[in-house]
Amino acid sequence: MNRLLEIGFQKAGEWVIEGDKLKAVLTRHATQTNVLYAFVCDGEVKYIGKTVSPLASRMAGYRTPGRTQTTNIRNNERINALLAQNAAVEIFALPDNGLLHYGQFHINLAAGLEDDLIRVINPEWNGGRTEPLSEAAPPANLQEPVSQDSVASFTFTLQPTYFRSGFFNVGVAAEGLLGSDGEVIELFVGDAAQPILGTINRRANTNGTPRVMGGTGLRDWFHAAASVMDLIAVEVMSPTAIRLQVDSTHPSQLPE
Repeated sequence: MNRLLEIGFQKAGEWVIEGDKLKAVLTRHATQTNVLYAFVCDGEVKYIGKTVSPLASRMAGYRTPGRTQTTNIRNNERINALLAQNAAVEIFALPDNGLLHYGQFHINLAAGLEDDLIRVINPEWNGGRTEPLSEAAPPANLQEPVSQDSVASFTFTLQPTYFRSGFFNVGVAAEGLLGSDGEVIELFVGDAAQPILGTINRRANTNGTPRVMGGTGLRDWFHAAASVMDLIAVEVMSPTAIRLQVDSTHPSQLPE
């Protein structure tokens, strides 16, 4: 997911069940045409596609697929299966801004990028594997490190689902410390100078508290630095920048 955020993908909405059918709840880019879109579950890119139609119209095809539309049928079933497991399935989008030209000819950004994104990321629903376990951090010369002065802090226990999927929920007491739904958040882990890019999801939890989606980058750090049920200390440097450390004074709380 980090690679999509780095090139400008934004959260455009999410899938929900309405009655007995899927519904795409879009908060941005609904009427935009020439769009690259991705379906993301727990920070993992499941599918990448493109559309020349308005994004809302393309999503409607997944809601009510025709009998011969095999891609729509398969993705409808997959999304339904994830939602039935109470997983969040988010929609990310990168619209064509119309600024790319070769001479007098307009270059369709969606058409130009789709094949290479699928080749590199190889999403599971496009016929490939799940995303590779390692994602490169942004080159150091492209980002200035965020100030290390924290403005607040909180902790969370590394639950098995967090450990497996690379996300965590923020409790009610700390929910006001983080930004709005869909915002990109920088996750500095351990002593790293460069962040993992994630997103803030305030729709996944029924009480509106944030879920921080760090994807495979955060999952890899959990696996390398911590154990299930460890306490993770979070320093809040801004609503969209945090640092995570394993609290070594509180070892894993797994039962003996």
